[in-house]
Amino acid sequence: MIVCAGSGGVGKTTCAAAIGVRAAQLGLRVLVLTVDPAKRLATALGLDLKDASEKRVALADASGTLTAAVLDSKKIFDQFIQSHASGAEIVNRIMKNRLYQQLSTTLAGSQEFTALERLLQATESGAYDLVVLDTPPTKHAMDFLTAPHRINALFQDAVTKWFMGSGEKSGGFFSNLVSRGTRVALKSLELLTGGAFIEELVDFFAAMRSIQSVLRDRSQKVHQLLTGASARFIVVTSFDAAKLQEAKYLQGELDRLGYHLKGVVINRAFPIDLPTDVADPSPQVGAETYDKVLNFYKRFKEYHSFRYNLYDEFSRGLEKARVNVVRVPEYQRDIYGLNDLEALAQVLGR
Repeated sequence: MIVCAGSGGVGKTTCAAAIGVRAAQLGLRVLVLTVDPAKRLATALGLDLKDASEKRVALADASGTLTAAVLDSKKIFDQFIQSHASGAEIVNRIMKNRLYQQLSTTLAGSQEFTALERLLQATESGAYDLVVLDTPPTKHAMDFLTAPHRINALFQDAVTKWFMGSGEKSGGFFSNLVSRGTRVALKSLELLTGGAFIEELVDFFAAMRSIQSVLRDRSQKVHQLLTGASARFIVVTSFDAAKLQEAKYLQGELDRLGYHLKGVVINRAFPIDLPTDVADPSPQVGAETYDKVLNFYKRFKEYHSFRYNLYDEFSRGLEKARVNVVRVPEYQRDIYGLNDLEALAQVLGR
């Protein structure tokens, strides 16, 4: 699998689609998964991706296949509950719980968790040779990698037992102490939020206890999957100091956590080459106009020379770690359609 990581707005979705196109051309059965609120993937591939179903992309001259799907976090979370909760009654309790209805779409990390769960499902299916995941547009890319741990921590035994303490049978002095403490805490919350909310809260954690072990197991499987030999990360960033510094930090964190960084895509790195020779003024151009244009060119070149120095410094550090660095020029128009994706794929494949 290939995981495209990076902060929002750097072109992850487009790069993920281009990688998928190229892999299909090379004969692989490819699935591209994305959390794509801006519908860039659908636009780029010319597909109707209004729902979460997998859609086949019609590629000419490709010996493999390309399939795409947009991740529906709410639907995946619901399917997860339906598949792993202990019985229809528990499923019904969770689905009707208003707190769950809110948390399944707004809980910090829920979008990332469902993206990784969907990735795990796709790899377990055996239907694809390669799965390309376009990670959710988080502010910090590391939020994506830590999401399963945050979700798992929320529903660990210690938390759910605390909320359920007032409803469990006595089990000795310590159990009674926890139970009394729970009642006092919930009573205080009830004064602030109202009894209905507390009732929903306790019922939510009581019902979620049935899937705690599954959450833990799936989180562990995702971690093993992402740190395994078959998983490769590609960091997508843009050509400015702040973004490059963020990509450098992400590279260090991936290495520290045991993930395998394969490449870095520096998007919108315009221009790749600037002419070194300046033509003499032609008779049609006056000296004043020529001087203005020449002055602008010199300032333009100085500006990009500074950026190139940043790029060179950034690249040298990654070359030592045997990480490929690719610069993608800033195109004069948006990437649209399979022809543009194929052209981008050629750049990424260099």
